[in-house]
Amino acid sequence: MTIAKVLQPGVVLPDIQATDRESCIRALVAALAGVHHIDSDRALKDIEHREQSGPTLLPRCRWNVALPHAFTQACKQLVLAVGISRAGIPWAKTGEKANVVFLFLGPPQTQGLYLQFLSRVARLCEEERFLDALLEVPTAAKIVSYVAEMEEPLGDIRHIEDLPTFCVLGAGHGGLAMAGHLSLTGCKVNLYNRNPEHIRAVEARMGIEVEGEIDGFAELNAVTSDPAEALDQVDVLMVVVPATAHRDIAATIAPHLRDGQIVVLNPGRTGGALEVAQVIRQINPTARPYIAEAQTLLYASRIVHPGQVRIFSIKNSVPVAALPSYMGPDILPIIRKALPQFIPGDSVLKTSMENIGAVFHPAITILNAGRIEDTHGDFDYYVQGVTPAVASVLEAVDQERVAVAGALGIRAHSAREWLYFSYDAAGRTLLEAIRANRAYVGIKAPATMQHRYISEDVPASLVPIASIGEMLGVETPTIRALIRMASVMHDVDYWAMGRTVDKLGLEGLSVKEIRFLIAGVEAAEAG
Repeated sequence: MTIAKVLQPGVVLPDIQATDRESCIRALVAALAGVHHIDSDRALKDIEHREQSGPTLLPRCRWNVALPHAFTQACKQLVLAVGISRAGIPWAKTGEKANVVFLFLGPPQTQGLYLQFLSRVARLCEEERFLDALLEVPTAAKIVSYVAEMEEPLGDIRHIEDLPTFCVLGAGHGGLAMAGHLSLTGCKVNLYNRNPEHIRAVEARMGIEVEGEIDGFAELNAVTSDPAEALDQVDVLMVVVPATAHRDIAATIAPHLRDGQIVVLNPGRTGGALEVAQVIRQINPTARPYIAEAQTLLYASRIVHPGQVRIFSIKNSVPVAALPSYMGPDILPIIRKALPQFIPGDSVLKTSMENIGAVFHPAITILNAGRIEDTHGDFDYYVQGVTPAVASVLEAVDQERVAVAGALGIRAHSAREWLYFSYDAAGRTLLEAIRANRAYVGIKAPATMQHRYISEDVPASLVPIASIGEMLGVETPTIRALIRMASVMHDVDYWAMGRTVDKLGLEGLSVKEIRFLIAGVEAAEAG
């Protein structure tokens, strides 16, 4: 990563018209808002707060360089804007004027990268010819090119040493989004996919083109189909594959795992951590990795071209829980260095039972089967696919999910509450909350009924909820109806292939015994 790769012509103002520091900062923030997803009001407030401790103005040769900056939640990646003024912009109370202004914004997790960028700008500005050229170059595009030329001898700004190193396993919509996001945060990232053809475009450029809520070219450390290479010297393994592939991916990585590595399922759906832990223990009983699962995928994203992903939104918060639960405080601080959106989950029981994909994906897809097959998915999945009648079925599925969770002693959030916590989407009903979620706008329906919203979410989400409900005496008629319809549509017995209690190691256990298992407490110890 370099300054020139972050800088875009749209955020370079080669002849900025500003009469004072405040108007200059406003103009640069406005330029950033036109290119990136940032909260302008919050950015201005945070910059002003930082500037109150003393404007950053560096005298350099014949010119003065200003470096207004702030750590802020106004943006989700490091962003940079540049303003040029030969006449100078009044900046300090003592009367000094700024000729070149580099404005930086970054969320707290980019602190290491942010400081390296500030240091590099200061280093470049030590050369008089660099500043002379900036003040002479007539266009924004030529300024970006010149910065790239001057920066080339310095090389790339590499990953930040105090951030964990990651391997993202899976190169689908979510995998590319996560790998790109982590790289743009400053992390060293390996990308693994079992099919080398699927990652050929990423491998050719050794990076991912990211657009949407964050944007830029995300460079990767390794792109490989070799699990040993992918896991080498990695702290955190982010598994971003369909839940039906969890068993296979666990078998693939198990021989290469080392003690202390963190394996996070994104998401675990329902029972993912239990299934993966069993496979790893069977294949590599001497390894002691940490196993965890996220309640949902952090991103709403889609691959738009080979090696290019669009991130529609990044959720505000996603609970993560460990198996056993007491390991959570050990692993979460490491993950949160790069992804502070991950918050503590009570247990993998709760993250599993708060699997909102179980509510949304199968029902919307099945109930829109005719429309999907007729239009090949040419409609907005959530906005147009959820009518009042469809929403009524979603509400029934949600109530059954919450009831099974309650039988396990868990207070699961409703789908409506989840939309508010994840996306700030509020409504008096689930239908209103779905329609209030701007992140869902533009997300198209599946092009075919042969889609993971059924083939993954039915066996790995609906089946375990219904199976646990059956064991605990909780009726789930709507969920069972959807499992039956999906099985008929696909000519597959999803109950037989799904995560039933026997496959999760829960068969015959009481609620007390299940909770002890999840917590990592032996029943005899608990008395």
